[in-house]
Amino acid sequence: MKRLIGCIASIAAVALVIGIAVYFTLGTSPAQKLMKEQPYTFSETDKHIGKEKRDSYVKDGGCVFISYPETGNKATDTVIKQYVDDALARLNSHLKELKETDSEFIPRLVVDYSTEIWEEATCIRIFYELTDIGDKDNQGVAGDKMYYYLDTDCNILDLNSLLGEKSDEKITQMLKASGRSLEGLTTFALAVDTLNLFWEDGQEQLSVSAIRRAGVIDPDKPMIALTFDDGPGRYSRDFADLLTRYGARGTFFVLGVNVENFSEDLKYVYDQGNEIASHTMRHKNLNLLSTAEIQKEIDEAADAIHDAIGTYPTFVRTPFGNANDKVMNIIDGPMIKWSVDTLDWKTRNAQAVKNEIIKGAGDGEIILLHEIYESSLAGLELALEELSAEGYQFVTVSELMQYRGVTPECKHYTDFKK
Repeated sequence: MKRLIGCIASIAAVALVIGIAVYFTLGTSPAQKLMKEQPYTFSETDKHIGKEKRDSYVKDGGCVFISYPETGNKATDTVIKQYVDDALARLNSHLKELKETDSEFIPRLVVDYSTEIWEEATCIRIFYELTDIGDKDNQGVAGDKMYYYLDTDCNILDLNSLLGEKSDEKITQMLKASGRSLEGLTTFALAVDTLNLFWEDGQEQLSVSAIRRAGVIDPDKPMIALTFDDGPGRYSRDFADLLTRYGARGTFFVLGVNVENFSEDLKYVYDQGNEIASHTMRHKNLNLLSTAEIQKEIDEAADAIHDAIGTYPTFVRTPFGNANDKVMNIIDGPMIKWSVDTLDWKTRNAQAVKNEIIKGAGDGEIILLHEIYESSLAGLELALEELSAEGYQFVTVSELMQYRGVTPECKHYTDFKK
């Protein structure tokens, strides 16, 4: 009897084990099976802000893997949570479509994030990917990414907060060439010196330093390009400061030999938003030089400028404005002359310089001055006061060219009048 009872108990135990195994085998859905077989590995590094919220589960036959930050800033957390909820809404919509078509695909939603430091801001890069798994193609359905830049209190920063006052206006101006605007912008990302702008139908890249250095220009108001030759020198910073006081920018055509002695002053001028161009290395009459000598004058000046400010010049102004066919064939880029000569090198008189600037002022004019004379600085100040009151804007040659719709060519330019 005892033996019989023992046999029955053993059989029952085996049956129970088999039943449990069958139950869990049959009770495991395809989504649960795939979640175990193809788990998502969340990023474990670069999440140094707030508290991570993480979860993995099966939802209506789909796999969900979610990781996002809670920063402690209510407004910021609401924005981030809304992004996560939108991703879940995409999954729900896709699940509904699959049920209506009797598809055997299994959706998998992944939401994950990372953080990095950009200057004084913390960037949260959060993304989602919605794919169909369970077949060899692992088809992609939808995806998106967002970048949020936060200050020390975890407030979300805009472009003006990150790049400086009126950056949105400057960016809008720069985008006109491509026919885009900030309207409809979905997100943006910042690299070392690159602003990446994203729309649903494409993206654009702009230079961060160019945005910070640019002035705010009204294309409907008259513009004048102020240009300065023969520097840098002892007055370079004074010229830059004067332009800054009037919200102006200029183009400085510098000599390589002077750059070597005043490199820090040139960098100061450049950092104030002015344009640096070449006036050759030693101010020789290029028409009288050999091909090799001309090339040397151009190359050495370009290298000196690059060493001082970290970028090569786009424009050249030949000494005395001279450029015969041989020179034209060697210089690979636009050559900028002038439409108004202040004769400051001759008069050395502030009032005379001011009078010439006022007399020649007009929309699209290029005015020639020399930054090596204190009288030119004083005369320019008098002229800026008067012309600013009349609504003139003082821009770089590049800006004037851009707003006149001119594509730079290898030729001489004397003005950019309408």
